[in-house]
Amino acid sequence: MTLPQRISILGFGRTGRALVEALASKAELFLSESRILSPEERDFLGRLGIPFEEGGHSPQVLDADLLVPSPGVPPNTPVLQEALRKGIPIWSEIELSYRLARPSLIFAVTGTNGKSTTTELIGAILRAWGFKPVVAGNIGRPAIGTIGEVEGRPWVLEVSSFQLLWTEEFRPNVAVWLNFAPDHLDYHGTLAAYFAAKARILRRQTGKDLAVVGREILGALSPRARVQVIEEVALPKGWEGDFPGHLRFNLQAAWASASQAFPGHAPPPLGLLWPALHGPHRLEEVGEIQGIPFVNDSKGTNAHATCAALAAIPGRVVLILGGRHKGGGYEALAPLLREKVRACVLIGESQGFFSELLSAWGIPFVCGADPLDALRKAYRLARPGDTVLLSPACASFDQFKDYAHRGEAFKEAFRKLRGEAPAVP
Repeated sequence: MTLPQRISILGFGRTGRALVEALASKAELFLSESRILSPEERDFLGRLGIPFEEGGHSPQVLDADLLVPSPGVPPNTPVLQEALRKGIPIWSEIELSYRLARPSLIFAVTGTNGKSTTTELIGAILRAWGFKPVVAGNIGRPAIGTIGEVEGRPWVLEVSSFQLLWTEEFRPNVAVWLNFAPDHLDYHGTLAAYFAAKARILRRQTGKDLAVVGREILGALSPRARVQVIEEVALPKGWEGDFPGHLRFNLQAAWASASQAFPGHAPPPLGLLWPALHGPHRLEEVGEIQGIPFVNDSKGTNAHATCAALAAIPGRVVLILGGRHKGGGYEALAPLLREKVRACVLIGESQGFFSELLSAWGIPFVCGADPLDALRKAYRLARPGDTVLLSPACASFDQFKDYAHRGEAFKEAFRKLRGEAPAVP
């Protein structure tokens, strides 16, 4: 592919920085960031000779042959809407990476929940078979930073609706669409727009490709690719285990994807997949204080994920809930909150939003000022046999860089609380 000569990059988070690093010597770049850049970021751009603006997106962005918005830049951003009116191409980083890379095979995994676990599982299975997959995308390592090393190797990508929205030619050999539930309505505007963005993972596939989909997805559309329904996948002998339902589902999706893409391989020992099944910030057992377990599920960034976490934990729960809410879908929480939750501790900018919901549902709650304060209050509310669970059902960007930063902050708060526990009534 011939790379467009003038490229405007919107946003300078992890994706924007990776784009600059990969393209600085290949095209004329312009970086536009809505926030004020740090001195380190300005120095980085200066060393590479990249012109930039900060504090907003000006019309200068439109003096380009291509716009590449970072995932956090909403589609209703005025400069993007103006680019659409002017006919300037807009590609996500995933679309650009797809056009530049030469992998042997592409797996792409999306869904409202379980994307990271399934992506890691596919990578772990392929590694056990002696392949050298490159695992990248929304999972943490931008795809654009791997285009040099992925040549001739399997590419296993986690892709979000934000990334899929601005795709045109992106065509994975194996597309995995796990599930769909209300999420990111603050970004996409409507549930239909969110679904349409996700559906672009299947848009360019043909009968030569494979679509591994949850039954609910198949009920809403008809892929052109060969279809494998995840719920119908039999796990290999030796993979039986007492897994929560969502982890078994992830295993089924990963096994179907890997085994049909590379048939004839024996299933690897389940122990080799254990790190992928039990990654950080997803139902991660942090420790106990006076017999009360503390569980970090910071990856639970929507109601669907928090419901899965609550269902997986035996006994009663004191739930730490809140952050930047996403506009809808929280009604799904009500039955499990009434059934399992002793009380909630609310955090972040959504405290007012959840105060109204929980009051209407009759769920007791208090508000926490910061991670340590939230854990102190949760510990006071807990009773023997209860679990303190951080599963916020919200994005983390009101207080933290991302869900991992939030999870680490709460783990550090737990260590402090454990040190002072005898003084906590």
